[in-house]
Amino acid sequence: MNTPYVNALIEGTEFLVRVETDQTAITVFEGKVAATNDYGRLLLGGGESAVAKKGKAPQPQIVVRPRDAVHWALYYPPVLSMDPAEAPSSLRQALTAAARGDTVGAFEALEGVPEGERDAEFQLYRAALLLNVGRVDEAWAGIDRALALDPKAGLTYALRSVIEVVQNEQEQALADAQRAVALEPDSAAAHIALSYAQQARFKLEQARDTLLRAVESEPENALAWARLAEIHSSFGELDEALRAAQKAGALEPNLSRTQTVLGFAYLTQVKTTRAKEAFEKAIALDQADPLPRLGLGLAKIRESDLPEGRREIELAAGLDPNNSIVRSYLGKAYFEEKRTVSTDREHATARELDPKDPTSFFYDAIQKQTTNRPVEALHDLQKAIELNDNRAVYRSRLLLDSDLAARSASLGRIYSDLGFLQLALVEGWKSVNTDPTNFSAHRFLADSYSVLPRHEVARVSELLQSQLLQPINITPIQPRLAESNLFLISAAGPGALSFNEFNPIFNRDGLTLQTSGLVGENSTYAGEGVVSGIYNKTSFSVGGLHYTIDGFRENAGQRDDIVNAFVQLELSPQTSIQAEYRYRNGRDRSSAPIYAAIAQGVVSSLSRWG
Repeated sequence: MNTPYVNALIEGTEFLVRVETDQTAITVFEGKVAATNDYGRLLLGGGESAVAKKGKAPQPQIVVRPRDAVHWALYYPPVLSMDPAEAPSSLRQALTAAARGDTVGAFEALEGVPEGERDAEFQLYRAALLLNVGRVDEAWAGIDRALALDPKAGLTYALRSVIEVVQNEQEQALADAQRAVALEPDSAAAHIALSYAQQARFKLEQARDTLLRAVESEPENALAWARLAEIHSSFGELDEALRAAQKAGALEPNLSRTQTVLGFAYLTQVKTTRAKEAFEKAIALDQADPLPRLGLGLAKIRESDLPEGRREIELAAGLDPNNSIVRSYLGKAYFEEKRTVSTDREHATARELDPKDPTSFFYDAIQKQTTNRPVEALHDLQKAIELNDNRAVYRSRLLLDSDLAARSASLGRIYSDLGFLQLALVEGWKSVNTDPTNFSAHRFLADSYSVLPRHEVARVSELLQSQLLQPINITPIQPRLAESNLFLISAAGPGALSFNEFNPIFNRDGLTLQTSGLVGENSTYAGEGVVSGIYNKTSFSVGGLHYTIDGFRENAGQRDDIVNAFVQLELSPQTSIQAEYRYRNGRDRSSAPIYAAIAQGVVSSLSRWG
């Protein structure tokens, strides 16, 4: 594990050599990397690796993919925190510098500590600082020295567990974290490490219980509160997450981790101004942390600054190139900019990094569906549904069911595009049964019922349920969906339109306009237009429909004029106010006027996550 790796980059191609003896030289020969010692030379191509053992010529060896082996490119979350005022004199100056974000000054202070004062605690905190800057091999060496000086140093096992979690050594990570807790039962750091190990094994409930014990044993530990906020978010407990994040920020306002978590907590509440302030402060405190870059990018996109938001996510991907979720979000940002090649590249990279994560498959399916590739989209979405439960590492069971329902509704939409209406309805019903609170599933059924005869009441019912359950979104409401008994020709023009039901992850302020029209024999004219938009925490949809036809015989004419206006204000993630106005002026074939006007106000207290 402590074996040094040597990397070289030639014309954009990465090479990796693992060296087990100082007698091996790494050089460039004829445009390739050459591993050379007294016993021979080995030329390596892109992505190839070699091992050079003492007394033997370099030999090719498949260790891991180069991206996995470059441990310095991985991000290691912090678990240790210490007040410089309470630290030993040998560490006080270094910890003070680290608290200011002066990493160079911190290491200079550590180097000035005499050898006789470099005890186990010194080695432990030096290893933690090394880990913060990605020098994982040196951190491992420091951990080994700390354990040699004090085999019962529980925090050393906690730090080792975090490294093992990031490097996907789950069994050993859990064992080391449990040993850390056994040796230091009142240490918040040991419990934080255990929570990471438990989360890596899909035990979110256990991780939450562990963190509750951590904040109970050390109520002034900012990292413990920040970590608890993360877990609350995984359960959709957004208010609890914000309170925990605010507590962490109040305890340690100059710690990058607390500001990052606080920024994400504000972002889930759509408080983008406060979120950006927290993220920018976190970046100033630690410019090597990718998470605040990701959060800042999402906040900017939410405020309709897509180019700058995408740029921040690109920086996050550069700082943590092995993070498949960041790659998926970057692909989504490129998709919003209609950069198909870049989108495909990022989704492919995300799949390579984590082939068991459904996120990239889901977003790729959305892209392929919108670019008229429904069969490929179908395959990707079926794969996303198959892998859905793998997200249990950061999503609760309830949220996983909600994710599955959304994917089933999306699958139904693709079946509908392919003309498989019965299969589409089956997926819609399955989605509603899986999660009755999923608004997109109800909306999909409303759209599907609009083309079926004698389903008017069911269509209006499903649309109403979708409206009551939805968060603010830019999905338009077709006027024809809100009225039953329209007597329209289901397969003609506006009556057969399918509006986009996907609520993009990058849901940003803006306006959309969708129109359609129809001209036919017997003086048949139809037109429909809908304007929808989002501004901060308010969304609206205003649309109108006109339909007229003389009919196929005397007194068979029909005319309908429908107007629908809908506005929603989100007071909190759990509570929203909705108001809707409907107007209809219709004439049947006997030319008797029909007038209807409905004003509806709905105040609902709904959990967005079900």
